[in-house]
Amino acid sequence: MRRFTAIVNPTAGRAAGAAALIPLARALRGAGAQVEAEYSRGFGHAAELAGRAAASGRTVLAVGGDGMAGTVAGALAGTGAVCGLVPGAVGAGAVARALGLPRAVDELAELLLGGEPRPVDVLRVEGAERPPAVALGAVWIGAGAARTAPGRALAARRSALFRITVDGTPYETRGHTVLLANAPCPGAPAAESAPEVRIDDGALDVAVLGGAPGRRSRIRGEALRGREVRVEADRPLAYATDGIPAPALPLTVRILPAALHLLR
Repeated sequence: MRRFTAIVNPTAGRAAGAAALIPLARALRGAGAQVEAEYSRGFGHAAELAGRAAASGRTVLAVGGDGMAGTVAGALAGTGAVCGLVPGAVGAGAVARALGLPRAVDELAELLLGGEPRPVDVLRVEGAERPPAVALGAVWIGAGAARTAPGRALAARRSALFRITVDGTPYETRGHTVLLANAPCPGAPAAESAPEVRIDDGALDVAVLGGAPGRRSRIRGEALRGREVRVEADRPLAYATDGIPAPALPLTVRILPAALHLLR
């Protein structure tokens, strides 16, 4: 039977993570599993707690939204440890939703207890003004970095000229947002010619979004794929890794294939 350590921020989302964990922990314990909770003071502390739990052979649960999922993924990537995702609130956890993970307590408990860990990719993000970070779902650059649901109404934001280098090949495109996706992104526009975004295909999917004010965002130019992407722009722009904001471009993102073992 698995031994779980749940990493949760007790104050995030009006304590939604802690509230979601209580019935899940009850269901897991009722099935004979061992469950302990570790309450973090922030993302850095969450990474420390996750690393400590993994070192003791426990399955680590990231409880909350994409920021917590990416933080725990970064702590466990390359270690062989097993990770599970527990969405902390309705609407939270875009990666969990995109992967079709169950929200019902009984179904999620069944997955965590009996599911097999499957290798998934993670993103290593190296920016100009912060230490390297890891993302599990996506990096949003520009207007999309400032919104909870980036695909809904970004066209009112001023566009920029993006210089994007994919595996050594340069491209230039205007738009208001660049999306670097490791997993499907709810709310992002789809390109008919683009391949399905998958979290286990060893590739990073790149799209530039644009559109006139008041109109739906659309992909500008061709959708790109690669293993290493560098993004620059003609004006200062912020970005966000799994919803965690970062100050400014340029940045380089590399795919780390099959670096995380995820229950899904």
